[in-house]
Parts: sequence; C-alpha cells; structure tokens
Amino acid sequence: MAYQTIPVAKSIKAGLPDLESKGAVWVHGTYEQGLKFLNLGGKTVLIARSETAAAADFATWDTTHVVGTYAAMLEKEATATDRSTHVQVTLDTGITVEDFCTEMDTPTVAWSFAHWIESADGVQNGPQLELRFEDPDSDAWLEITVVPLQGTTGTDAYVTEAITSADECGYGGNTPNGSSVFEWAGLTSLTALLAAINAAWETAEQDTVVSDYELVRVRVELWEADPARTVWIDTLIINGTTYALEPGLAGVSLGPNAPLVTLTFVKERDKFGRTETLTPLLGASQSLIVGPFLPALFNDTSGYVRFKPDTTGNDLYYSAIQVTDPS
Repeated sequence: MAYQTIPVAKSIKAGLPDLESKGAVWVHGTYEQGLKFLNLGGKTVLIARSETAAAADFATWDTTHVVGTYAAMLEKEATATDRSTHVQVTLDTGITVEDFCTEMDTPTVAWSFAHWIESADGVQNGPQLELRFEDPDSDAWLEITVVPLQGTTGTDAYVTEAITSADECGYGGNTPNGSSVFEWAGLTSLTALLAAINAAWETAEQDTVVSDYELVRVRVELWEADPARTVWIDTLIINGTTYALEPGLAGVSLGPNAPLVTLTFVKERDKFGRTETLTPLLGASQSLIVGPFLPALFNDTSGYVRFKPDTTGNDLYYSAIQVTDPS
C-alpha cells in the first residue's frame, strides 16, 4: 500500500457481538486506531481508524492544491528537525550518473517537478530534488541533491521547476570500500558535476568512479527545519517519463511516516470459496465505514477474519478473508 495504512493491535476473532459497544465484535478500546466491526440492522460493517498524530515534519496526500486528484503535501512545523520530508519514486530504469550529467549539459529530455508554495510562508529554502544512484557491482552509492529553490518565495500557484545545468547541487555517498564522500559547502553546478564526483571518488578510493552507478530513487523533499512551511508537490518528470503523483502509483511513497504500520496479509479464500472486497475512501487521518459483508464471513465462531490490501491502478481495496489460524 502506498497510502492508507491502518495498524491492527490484535487478531480479530469472529464471535458473539459485544452489546456494550453496540454490536462490535472487537473494540480497539484504549488503542488510538484499529479495526472495529458493527452489526447495523443485521448487516456487518467495518470501521477502520487511522488517526495517529503526525510528527512536526511529515508528508501526506492532500487535496487542497492538486493537478490530478491528490498532491503530496510536505510540511515543516516550528518544532521540525533537519531531515528529509518527501515524496519519492523508486524505479529501475538503467539511467546512470553519466546519463544524468549528459542530459544536464545538452538537455534533450525533461527532469522537473510541479510545486505549489504558499507566499504567506515568506522566504524559505523550498523543495529540492534528490537522486540516489547505486553501484550494480558493490554496496557503493551516491546521492545528488539539486537545490533550485533556495531562498525562494511562493507564488500561490503551481509552477513547474525544470532542472537545468545551471542549478547547483551537493553530493555524497560511499565508495565500494565504504569510504565516505560528502560535498556541500561550495555547491557544484550540474555542468561540472560528473568530473567533480569522479575526482572525489578517486581521492577517497583509488581507481574508482561513479559514472555507471544506476538511478534507483528520486525524491522531492524539504530538508531544513526553518522556517515553518508547507508545500504541495505534484507531477514529477524523470528523464522524460511523467509520474502523475497519486496514491497507489507503483513505486510512489511518502516519508517520514514512522508512526504508521503497513498491513501485510496472505490472501486466502474463506471456507465458502469467496472473498469480500472493500473500497475504502483514501485519507491520511480518518474514520471510515465500509460494508456490508456476507454475515457468514464474520459470524462463524470457529473462524478469524483477516484483510489483505490490493492496489489496482490508483484504487485501493481490501480483501476480507476468513481463516482458521490468525497468526
């Protein structure tokens, strides 16, 4: 699941209704979130709660300012820390460091992202683009962070930020033997980037270069704690390929989201050879009700109910499955 995550505090035993909780088979009680079942007019429904308080710097899907249906909202509050608050795409394209640097020198394809920055937040270090490359033959890695929006003021509208050879950047990583390389002070422009990184790698570990390291992840992120600010990120273009950032898009995720835990279940059919499919409304912090379900799935006292999230396109589904062993 790329978006909605619902921690479950315990296995859910189908059984007699708890009359004190208006027919709930299981009540999360003191837990802040979880799953609850109600019997409403003879129909079983599910209430799923996901209401964990967000950290001072967090990312979430939001509909306030969008290009499509959702946009990634990145927020730094007054008590935030210096760390990556981001939307990212993991990918396997075979694009190398040399490919990226060549495109910056003689641009023939687009690298860009769309951003909405609130003008009321004042002058700020806006969203930046981080690219992670890994050596296919070792544990070595390189991260290039492009910073086209340092000291910027918002326009209260979506702007497409095209990455060009004039943009400044920093870089860092580990060589194959684990030696650390980091260059941020005195930012290097993209035009001279490949030669600068290869020289730094050679200094850290003789006879090593980064030219053939392959791109595995692209992030659009806020980093610095100050000032408090909120931005929205939408359409991301990587080497000419457009990623319309939406919940459920393969490879797309938000961070940090440490308070949330992803549901992982093995899909099985119930003893009647069928599954129930739910279509919950996507939401970052919500209580939602879905159903009704087939009564036999929940009211057989010898079985347990489990859920498996499935994603089809941008739609999120849960399959409700009755199993004999909740572990």
